[in-house]
Parts: sequence; structure tokens; C-alpha cells
Amino acid sequence: MKKIVIAIIAAFTALTGSHELFAQYTFKCIITDAESKEALSSVNVKIFPGNISGYTNDEGEYETNNIQSGNVKIILNRVGYKELTESAVISEYKENLFRFNLYPSEIMSGEITVYSPKIENQLKYAILPVSLMTSAEIDILPAISIADAMKTKQGINLVRDGIWANDINIRGLSRDNIVVLINGNRVETANNHAARFALIDENSIEKVEIIKGGVSSIYGSGATGGIVSIKTITGNYSRTIKLNGNASAEYFSVNKLSGTSLSAFLSSDKFNANVYANYRVATDTKTPSGILPNSSFRDYGVSVNAGYKFSEKHNLNFEFQKYETPYAGIPGGYPLFPQNATVTYMPADRDMYALNYEAKDLSKAFRKLSARFFIQNIFRNVEVLPNSKVTIPPTATTPKTVIDNLLIKPAGKHYSKGAMLQSDFQMNNNKLIIGLDAWQRKLVTERERTQQIYKYDSLNNLISSTNLITGDIPIPESKFTSIGFFANDEMSISNDRIYLNLGGRIDANFISNDESVNPLYTITNGVRNDNPPGQKVLWEASERNEISWSLNSGMNFKLYDKLNLSGNFSLSFRSPSLEERYQYIDLGSIVRVGNPDLKPELGYFISAAAKYWGNELNFSLEVYSNFMNDLVSEVPGTFEGRNALVKTNIGKARLAGFESELEYNFYKNFTFNAGIEYVNGENTEDDSALPQIPPLNGTLGLKCSLWNFLLLKFNTVMFDSQNRVSTGEFTTPGYTVYNFYVYAKDISIYNLKLDISSGVENIFDKNYRDHLSTSRGSFVSEPGRNIFLKAKINF
Repeated sequence: MKKIVIAIIAAFTALTGSHELFAQYTFKCIITDAESKEALSSVNVKIFPGNISGYTNDEGEYETNNIQSGNVKIILNRVGYKELTESAVISEYKENLFRFNLYPSEIMSGEITVYSPKIENQLKYAILPVSLMTSAEIDILPAISIADAMKTKQGINLVRDGIWANDINIRGLSRDNIVVLINGNRVETANNHAARFALIDENSIEKVEIIKGGVSSIYGSGATGGIVSIKTITGNYSRTIKLNGNASAEYFSVNKLSGTSLSAFLSSDKFNANVYANYRVATDTKTPSGILPNSSFRDYGVSVNAGYKFSEKHNLNFEFQKYETPYAGIPGGYPLFPQNATVTYMPADRDMYALNYEAKDLSKAFRKLSARFFIQNIFRNVEVLPNSKVTIPPTATTPKTVIDNLLIKPAGKHYSKGAMLQSDFQMNNNKLIIGLDAWQRKLVTERERTQQIYKYDSLNNLISSTNLITGDIPIPESKFTSIGFFANDEMSISNDRIYLNLGGRIDANFISNDESVNPLYTITNGVRNDNPPGQKVLWEASERNEISWSLNSGMNFKLYDKLNLSGNFSLSFRSPSLEERYQYIDLGSIVRVGNPDLKPELGYFISAAAKYWGNELNFSLEVYSNFMNDLVSEVPGTFEGRNALVKTNIGKARLAGFESELEYNFYKNFTFNAGIEYVNGENTEDDSALPQIPPLNGTLGLKCSLWNFLLLKFNTVMFDSQNRVSTGEFTTPGYTVYNFYVYAKDISIYNLKLDISSGVENIFDKNYRDHLSTSRGSFVSEPGRNIFLKAKINF
């Protein structure tokens, strides 16, 4: 009995002693701007040991209950501020409340957290080539769409289908080779006429992360050229109920654009909500060579983001976005449209609904479980006024005929939905994500062509006049369904000196289409015929299944404190889109025809980079090669006796190049920046040039910040000539454009804060043509001098 009592006492003593060893205490900090002394929200707080991470709320506060007593290291970073590393002692005998100040940074910080590779890490430790654009950069620029803003980043060039409709080119690849995500949700639509970036409100964007290279092992089919991940502003939680917001207005002289927006933010300890609304209208754009016809537009939108926190570990988020243009001109004509055609979106709109659930810190190793479901639909109606007549001379048996092409109205409905389940694990210095995602795109199209047909006798007297409406289906009703399993592992060794990454993915793709006939119907002088003469099957109903896989591997090595070397290799794939497989586009000019037998594109991407991240100097140099097999391209040919551009696997292609960037805070508040990029693309089977390859280009800039609220920026954009062009392209001369910007932030007016951005783009009204816009026929001049003003009142 005595032995039992002694054992119980010993066990009790061990348990009470271990309580002190393993007890966890509360850590709380308040973070403010070192100059303005205002609280800073969205500061990333990391605590070691334990690798605990979180963000400050609207009061600049962060609190966690998972801290053991003893010495800890705290790392704080936020966009636009210098990183701060502090030491602290967690005590069981006093309140563990700490206050920290962050100082603004004149250059981009390498400590900014990026998420696009799906494994959270600091920008300087990124293994994949990543560019980051923040809301602060967007606020300064007079961007029509987010694509206009992204062109300021090295390796990214604007692809212009008009003033409102544009896209981007990443290192020589664009459109179908780039996957666009909004808060992780895929944007699926036709890319023949750019619209996906134009249907996003840039006022609601927090940041954009661009991965430049093949990463389909992370995001699935289509990411052979890169990823554009757009994150909109989400709400923060606060101890007390808060309501604030902002109202903004803007004006651009180049097209008399006027726009307004209104935002409201509600926060509490359990609930938050953000609401955005905007409206813009613009007239035809002025160029140095004259007015650009049919480039006016009007658009508006609303978005809602709401979150509910069940507990510190469980959070639910809901999103709704709607953006629409009742009309947006598409300048240019041939080769897609007749030379004198007037083409307008009437209308185009995007609707998105998304639900996202997150559970954090489920165990020491199981850091996060997230589940997402979304529905995103894009409807696009186009009105084409051909402005053309065709005269058929008389023969021995037929009279003279004049065909007046009055109207063509193609329409496309793009229905997308998807779901994802992802688990994030962390074991010591190893981060692992595994997940399953599925998405589907359904495409429904229609088109009507209206003609007036006149027939004349030998004396040129009118015999008859016939109104003919012909209906057809440009692309049969079709579906693309993809289900993929992915895993990505990142490990740090030697005290974060080396990061190693390995990831892979396997996808099952299911493609199907209904039968389509051409023409579908005719209406002659008001009489409909669903079985018109010459009706035939254009595409047979079919089903196709594919299994594909991809992988990525890479390393980031800290050579010394501020210099990192990285290398990356990835195998990526892209299954041809529904348009590439089944399209039959006849808009009065050359016919564009799909190919159901296209093979998937395969890409092998290699890159190596050296990046220096300092407090006053950032420098990077990266070289890369992208080897493509079975690249899909349009090849001149014939279809049913007519000239046509037919989708074809052209064999093998190579894109290789380099890019370099420099930021140097050389004196107090003065910073110099420069960048240069070059890419060469060729079909390696016949040594011919690939289409849509940007020429050598670069930037030089100088900025100065004054009195803690004013920023002055001057930059020069330089493009070399592009004389190595693909069949059907024009050579493009080089040019230089100068821009000047002024940005004033946080000007106090009573209890309000005023932000003002102003400046001049294309100061000297330079007449130039962008090489990536030459495919738009008569659209040859870029916008001229643009004096702009943007103002935002925060309340």
C-alpha cells in the first residue's frame, strides 16, 4: 500500500511539473505605422518557435492563445512596409501585450506573403517565378482594366482587342495558355475577343499574383503559360462593430472617361461584410492619328463579400460579383470581321457566386482544411454591322444580285462551376498540401445573320427584294469537365537556407458535344424554315476522355543573407478548349474552324533566377525556356471551298528569354527603377517565328516621396522594333513613351481621409502601334496623351 501511495504522489508531481513545462499563454500585440501612429490591419504576424501565423484586425491587434512561456522571435510584414523582427519573453506572471511600429518601405519587400503556388511563403523564398501587383500600385494608374495595370510588370505585355477588351501575354504566351482565377475560382470564357479582365472591378482588388511559367501541376489544364490569381478585398474582424467605406471618382481625358464607385465595410467580432458598386462611361478614344472609331463603352457592377467566424478556428465566407457592359465597342475589322465592320458587345456580363469554408489549426500538423464551391457565368452578345455589299454579276440564267449584309448577331453563354477540397499540413519544416478539385464549363452559342437580297433585270430595274435571316450554331452545345488530384510539398532545411519543392497532379478530362447542323434555320420575309435547303451536319455528337499528368520541382537557395538563387522545372499540359475543337466562326470575312482531333499541348518549362532583396536595393535576373509540343495554332487552309483559318497542332515550339528588374533607393526618399525583358519564340520544326511575340522592351523610372503623403513618379517605356514575325503579321517599329504620376495619400479633412492620383500618360502624344495589337486589322494606333485624375474619400 505504501508503494502505491508513493507512486500516486510521484505521478501527481510529474503531472503538475509538466503543466509548467507545457502550459500555453496568451500573446497579444498592437501594430501601428511608425510615422502616422495609425493602427495597421492585415499585418502578417509570425511567431517562432511553433511557426504560428496570423493577421492583425482593423484595430491593428493580433492575439493567439497557443504560446509557451520563454523567448520567442516575432516577424512582422505588410505590403508597403519594411519587415520587422523582434524578440520577446512570454511570461506567466504578467500580461503579454507588445506594441510594435512598422516603417514604410520605398521599394518592394521580399517578405510579402504570396499564395499562388498554394503554399504560403515569402516572396523572396518563392521557387516559381512570381510577380506581385498590389492595390497601392493599381490606385496610382489610370487603368481601364486590370490588364492595363499588369502590363507594368516585367514579362507581361498587353494584348489589345480594343480599349475596353484586352488581355495579357506572359513571356510570349497568352489567352488560352493562361488561367485566370478570382479568389481561386476559374474564369472560363471564349478568348477570341478579350473580355475576362474587363469584367472585373479593379477597385475591389487587393492584389494580383502572376506566375510566369507552366504550372498546370497546381491549377490544372490551361496553365502552360502562367496563372493570374486575383484576390479581392475581404473583410477583417474587429472587437467592436465598425462601419466605414470610401467613395471615389475618376476622369481620363483621352476618352472622356468618367467613373464613380462606392464601397462600404462592416466588421464585428463574428461577422464582416464588404460591398462595392461602380459605374463608368467613356467616349471614343483619341489617338495621335485621330479618333479611334467604335471604342466607347459603358459598364457597371456590384460585389458583396461576407464572412462569419464560428470560432477562432472556423470561418465561412460568401461572395457575389456581378459586372456588366450594356455596350462596349471593339475597334478594327479584318481578319476576323469584314474590313469596315462595326463590332460591339451588346451586352456582356459576368456573375459569380462562391462559398468558402476554412478550418484552421485542427492539430499540430493539420494546419488548415478548406472547401470551396463556385458558380460563374459569362454571357456575351456581339452585334456586328458588316457595312458591306456584295454584287454578283448576271449570267445567262441568273439576274444581277446585290447582297446587303445588314447584321450579324453571335451570342455565347459560358456556364462554369467548380468545387475544391484542400488540406494543408505542416510538420516541422515541411509543408504539404493535398487536394481534389473539379470544374465544368458548358458552352451554348447561337448566331443570326440578316441580309437584304436585291435582284435586277438587264435594264437594272429592281425585280425583287428579299429579307433573309439565317440562324446557325457557331459552336455546338458542349461541355468540358475536369477532375484532378494534386499534391505539393515544400521543405526548408539548414534554418530556411534552402527550400525544396516537389508537386504533381493527375487529371481526368471529359469532353462532349451535341450534334450541330448548318444552317439551323432560315427566315425568309418573315417565314421560318427549320429544314432549309443545303442543311447538313457540321459536327457529329461525340464524347472524348483524357487522362493527363503534370509535375513541378524546384529549389530556392539563400546564398547569403539577402541573395537568393532559385531554379524550377515543370511539366505542364493544356487540353484544347471547346472553341478550338468545335468552332465555326463565319462573321463575313475569313472562316475560323475548329478541329475535334486536336491533341493536348505539352510544355516543359525551365527557369533559373538570382534575386537580391535589400532594404535599399532589389535586383533580379531570370532566364527561362518553355518547350511546347503539339502547340495549337491557326493555319491557313480551306473549308468547304472557302479560305479558312483551321486549328492545328503545329508540332514543336520553343520560347526562351530573360528578364531583369532593379529598384534602388539611392538617396533618402528617391528611388530609381529599371527593367528589361526579351523573349524569342519559334516553331522548331521549320524555324519560323511564332505569332504574338513581344519585342525587346524595358522601362526606366524615378520616384520620390515627400512629406510622408506625396509620391511623384516618372517613367519611360521603351519597345524595340519587331521584325521577326509570323505569317500574316506585320512588322512593328520601335517606340518610346513617357509618363508622369502624382499620388497623394491620407490627406486629413476633418474626420475623412482623401487620396488623389493624377498624371499624364504618353506625355508627348506619341503615335505608335503595339505589336500585340496588329491582329486587329484597322486598329493601328495606341491611345494618345491622357491626362487623368482619380480621387478617393475614405470615411
